[in-house]
Amino acid sequence: MRPQRFEALVLDLAKNDPRVGTVTTLKEAGDDRYPYGLAVRVDGREMRFQFIAQSRDGDKFTEPERVTEAEQPFDVDRVPAGGLPEERFIAELVARSGSRELVDVVIWSSRPDNRDGNEGASFFFADTARIYARVVR
Repeated sequence: MRPQRFEALVLDLAKNDPRVGTVTTLKEAGDDRYPYGLAVRVDGREMRFQFIAQSRDGDKFTEPERVTEAEQPFDVDRVPAGGLPEERFIAELVARSGSRELVDVVIWSSRPDNRDGNEGASFFFADTARIYARVVR
């Protein structure tokens, strides 16, 4: 999954989440430090995420994206326990999407070797791409 499509997906998911008050891309929120990301207000709390992509093996951005689906949709019950509210929000939002492209989710602060201040979630896709949603403070 490419970052611009992930950003559009998460923006749409957040717009349809009843806990979300407002949501925009980081650029629309006036934050141009990162090419992709989201600014969202959840239950009155501001959250910001930068989206960083690791392309699928052999991907060429000059060619149309080839979408690959897993055999089964990702089950939200497979999202790891723990994590900060921001990490849980983004991980569960994407996991509940029913996307057949998603194959795994990792919450960073739940990892035993995670360093302080490294907060976010990793999303792994059937096409071998990864999206890292880093919490921006």
